[in-house]
Amino acid sequence: MSLIYRLRTVAVAALCLVSTFSLADAQNKIRAAYSSTSGIFTPVWIASDERLYQKHQTDADLVFIGGSAVAVSALIAGEIDFIYGGADPIIAGILAGADLTLAGFISTTTPISLYVAPGITKVEDLKGKNVAVTRLASSTAYMAKVCFGQYKLEAMKDIMLLQSGGYPESLAALQAGRMQGAMLSPPFTYRAEALGFKRIWNGAGVEYPSFVLATRRTFIRDSAERAQRAFTAVAEGVHIFRTDKERAMRIMGKYTRVTDRTVLENTYADNKDVYSLLLRPTASGVKPILEVLAASNPKAAAAKPEQFIDLTLSRRLEESGAVKKF
Repeated sequence: MSLIYRLRTVAVAALCLVSTFSLADAQNKIRAAYSSTSGIFTPVWIASDERLYQKHQTDADLVFIGGSAVAVSALIAGEIDFIYGGADPIIAGILAGADLTLAGFISTTTPISLYVAPGITKVEDLKGKNVAVTRLASSTAYMAKVCFGQYKLEAMKDIMLLQSGGYPESLAALQAGRMQGAMLSPPFTYRAEALGFKRIWNGAGVEYPSFVLATRRTFIRDSAERAQRAFTAVAEGVHIFRTDKERAMRIMGKYTRVTDRTVLENTYADNKDVYSLLLRPTASGVKPILEVLAASNPKAAAAKPEQFIDLTLSRRLEESGAVKKF
């Protein structure tokens, strides 16, 4: 047997081995996207930076996709497996017939607040004016509609909502005078206060799944173990956030690009109690979103909240007792 032949044989064997490992890696990895750099997202950053996916015998590629529509399209197409973000665009996608589900509620409320320009003292003063939201299909837009509704005002009729693209852009638009109000979340709320803007409404008391884990129903069915391991990693990220303030603030600062310790501490305090330890999705959390969507989408009025959630992963997490072992 010639040397060249033997080398070729070894090369082919090596390529086959690499291909096998690559396939195995791909089959054990999830692709996930987060939709905002708000402090409330810290548990999923913790899961990535602290290698919690690997601890639970899986792996993850975590990427930022700022547009909800883009992220949802990628999830539907199978380009990503999980979305960490607001519930609204997922519910809208399901209403349109997409194979999506809300598999986990990472938070069941939100610190999103309404900040306004000088001279505005109450929500009614915004009538005929513009308020910035990150996207028209987002947590900020939903909370704006809830806020206005409490004062018998209607979004896009009495007060215009304009999408900025993100929290930094919303604050910049408020600062430049292009908007008279902005829906903001920590740490951007503290930046707004430092610039002299006032909060006139706080959404902390509103039941709302502002931060969810969404996936395809077929992914839970066909990749059950991989989905469960990744789900458990995020749950441990929540646990670390609640129990290790310094580690949580360090990772929060990295992703939000905030170095001011006071701002980080305040953001941590605002978010500490918004999370669900078991990440269990609830029909009661979906119901108010459907009520808002029903004004423009007849399918929402006829839909049942239960059809938008899947309890499989949260139920298995509870039954495993993993939360008690974190």
